[in-house]
Amino acid sequence: MPVDATMNSPAHTRALSGLLPDLPGGYGEVRVSGIAYDSRVVKPGDLFFALPGAKTDGAQFARDAVANGASAVVATADLGLPVPCIVADNPRRLMAEVSHRFFGHPDRALDVIGVVGTNGKSTVAAGLQTVWESAGVAAGLLGTVTYRWGAESHPAERTTPEAPDLDRFLSRMRADGVRTVAMEVSSHAIALDRVWGLHFRGGVFTNLTRDHLDFHKTFADYRDTKKRFFERLTAPTSFAAINLDDPVSGEFALAAAAARVIRYAGTRDDADVHLDVQAHDLTGTRGRLVIDGESWPLASPLWGRFNHANLAAIAAAAHATGVPGATIAAAMATFHGISGRTERVPSSAPFPVFVDYAHTPDALDAVLSSARPLVRGRLLVLFGCGGDRDRGKRPEMAHAVEQWADRIYLTSDNPRSEDPEAIISDVKKGFAPGIWESHVWCDPDRARAIARVVADAKAGDAVFLCGKGHEQEQEIAGVRHRFSDRDQAAEALAAAGYTPPVSPPGGGGR
Repeated sequence: MPVDATMNSPAHTRALSGLLPDLPGGYGEVRVSGIAYDSRVVKPGDLFFALPGAKTDGAQFARDAVANGASAVVATADLGLPVPCIVADNPRRLMAEVSHRFFGHPDRALDVIGVVGTNGKSTVAAGLQTVWESAGVAAGLLGTVTYRWGAESHPAERTTPEAPDLDRFLSRMRADGVRTVAMEVSSHAIALDRVWGLHFRGGVFTNLTRDHLDFHKTFADYRDTKKRFFERLTAPTSFAAINLDDPVSGEFALAAAAARVIRYAGTRDDADVHLDVQAHDLTGTRGRLVIDGESWPLASPLWGRFNHANLAAIAAAAHATGVPGATIAAAMATFHGISGRTERVPSSAPFPVFVDYAHTPDALDAVLSSARPLVRGRLLVLFGCGGDRDRGKRPEMAHAVEQWADRIYLTSDNPRSEDPEAIISDVKKGFAPGIWESHVWCDPDRARAIARVVADAKAGDAVFLCGKGHEQEQEIAGVRHRFSDRDQAAEALAAAGYTPPVSPPGGGGR
C-alpha cells in the first residue's frame, strides 16, 4: 500500500501543463493536487497513473480512480474516460519524472547515497545514518526495515518506495533540515524506474550473488540492472564505493567510470578502505580502521567477515561525504546493526540464539561460514525457502547450510500460495547423500521448529534462525499471519527457563 498522499502533498495545486510537456489543447488547465498509482487511495484532484504490472494492469482500475476524484489519468492507451487521459509508452518512467517536478525535486537539496547489492544493503545504509548523525549531520534512511529521520519513523512497505512515495519522504526530510540520505536501491527499483531521474551524490556496491531470478529471469540481467545505477553517476562530485572482495568489482568500477571510485574491502590491505582485524568473536570485532593509509582504533559489536566488509563500506561512503576517519571509527562502536541481521535474542541461556535475514545461498554461506570458527560447540541452523519465488535457489540453499551446520532444522519461510511440503521437497534435493537422514530434522510448522531447535541447544552451541529476519508476518496460502522469529525464540527460551538479561546484547548486520 502506498504512503498516504496527504503526508506531504504541497498545499497548492499544480497545472497539468507544468508537469507534462506537449499536452493536447485544454488539458494543460487541469489542476493536480497529488500523484497516485493506487486507485484505492486516490483523492480529489490526483493525477492517476495506470501502471502496467506483471499480474494486473492499472488500466482496470482507472474508472475507480476517476470515481474517487482523479482529475486526469496517464495510461498506455486512451481509456475513454470522462477526464483527460494522457497516453504514454512508459507510464512508470513518466510517473517518476512528473513526481520529481510536482514535489520540487527534493533530491537536489540533499546528498542522497544509494546502496546497491544483493546482501548488506540494510546494514550499510543504517550504519551510514549512524555515522552521519555522530558527526552532527542531520541524516535520513530509506531501507528495507524502516524509513527514518530525526524523530520520524515509518515502517517500510518495500525496500525502495515507488517514485511518488519516495519524493514525499525526501520532501519531508528536506523540510525537516535533513542533509544526507542513505537509500537502499533494489534491482526492482532500478528495473521499474522507481529511481529514474533521481539525483544521487554517490553509490555503494556491496556484492552480487544470486537472487530475484523469478523477476530478472537471468543472472546477467540481474547484474546489468544493478550496473545501470552506477552508470548514471555522472556528476562531477559523484563517487562510487566498490567492494574489492567481490568477483565483479571490476565491472562495477568500470560502470562507475565517470565517478570517483573508492575501493574498499573487509581486510584486504590493497583496498583504499579496509579493517585491520586484531580480535574477533561472537561479541564483536576489534582492530583498526584504515582509510588511505591512515588508521584509527576500532571496536565494533558486529562480527563476521560479511560485517567487516559492511563496516568498510560504511567507512568508505562516510569518508567520501566528508566525515573524518576518527569520527567514523568512534561511531562504529555505537552501531549495533539492525533488526533481523545476526540479531541476538536476549536470554540468559548458555548458548546464543541469532535471528538472521539470510535467504539466499550466498547469504547463508556468508553468515554460517563466519560463525562456524567462532562457535565452541554445535552450529544449529533453522531455515526454509519462500514460495512463489526463484525455485532454482532452493537446493543451493540446502547445500550452503549443510556445509557449516552440525544440525539442520528445515521448515517453512513464507510459503505464500505454494504447498509447504512441495517447497521442502525442492530443498531436499540439494542435500548430499546421507545428510537428510543424519543431520536434518523437518517440520513445516515454523513455530514448532523454532521451539525444537531451542530445546535441542546445549551450552557452547549457537542457534541461527535464518530467512525471515525482521519480518513480523508469515504468509501461508495467501493469508498473512502475525509471526516473528525473534518473538517465537524468546517464547521458546522463556519456556526453557531462560530469562532475558538486564542489558540485551547488540545485534549484527548484513
